[in-house]
Amino acid sequence: MSVKMSKCGGVQKMRNFDNDIMVSINCITYNHEKYIKDAIEGFLMQKTKFKYEILIHDDASTDRTPDIIKKYEQEYPDIIKPIYEIENQYSQDKRVNFEFNYKRSKGKYIALCEGDDYWTDPYKLQKQIDFLEQHTNFSMCFHNVEVIDENGTELQEHWPANTKVGKITTLKDILKGNYIPTASTVFRNKSINIRDFYTLSEGLFFEDWIYHIMNAKNGPIYCFKEKMGVYRVTNAGLIRSTDEIRMLGDVLTLYERLENYFDDSRIISLLSKRILETRLDIFIQQSLRGNLEEANEVLENIKAKDVFMKAGLKRSLKYILLRLSPDKYKDVVRAYKKLRGIKE
Repeated sequence: MSVKMSKCGGVQKMRNFDNDIMVSINCITYNHEKYIKDAIEGFLMQKTKFKYEILIHDDASTDRTPDIIKKYEQEYPDIIKPIYEIENQYSQDKRVNFEFNYKRSKGKYIALCEGDDYWTDPYKLQKQIDFLEQHTNFSMCFHNVEVIDENGTELQEHWPANTKVGKITTLKDILKGNYIPTASTVFRNKSINIRDFYTLSEGLFFEDWIYHIMNAKNGPIYCFKEKMGVYRVTNAGLIRSTDEIRMLGDVLTLYERLENYFDDSRIISLLSKRILETRLDIFIQQSLRGNLEEANEVLENIKAKDVFMKAGLKRSLKYILLRLSPDKYKDVVRAYKKLRGIKE
């Protein structure tokens, strides 16, 4: 039986389709007045054979972001379902997307896209849902994106780089680090155990990597090599050097919590290696900043023999030089850059 479809403002609406929503688009935004229109237009242009909803959480923006969202909400009241906060929730250590979008999602699948990113392929959702419907052993899928700055200048044509990421991402792959663009992610709803998520994410500043890890526990993740969206790097989104140690600390905390989350000895062994490497990275960063007391505190949890057996040559050399003298390390780095013709 053929299904008739009517188009309204770029949104494909189903006729004679059941009331179930197939996809819940989760969008969080804060002070994105320059960009939120691009995000919403990318949602509305999707041409699908199913219904979807657009859940937007505005975290008490102080610019015109709420006004822009309200205009779209008035035009598409059955599709766009915003929350407008009076007080900023992120600053209160709330897991903003999980608390205010994910938990109210009615769709069979979740699609993520933050308010300063956007989609460029009108068939993006249809392609990803078709894949997950046909490959039930896969937990999630994502795709390549273009990376631009806040002025629209291209910084990277493809991310993640096609040569570095295969079509299939395993749990071991994603435990090494998060290379999946948030705006490209689609996964099965109800795949995230709420209690486990709270335990793993408490006090940490990232959500999406935890989603990916929990999904990868349930099955492999597929990567479309097609470029179907744009990731925007803004000044607000850049990790400042002063935040880098905090970020590494959060990564370390997550790895330590994951040791209790998994019971596979091979995964626990991998996590043990990643914990050592992350501690080394914290030691290196603290040493380079002259925070010798903090660096020595990290050293108390590092065994020298483990460094040489597990951490790899590059980290081991940094470890040796910084143990000898942070100034000598800097001299070596300067000499290396001069040899390679790299500007300071």
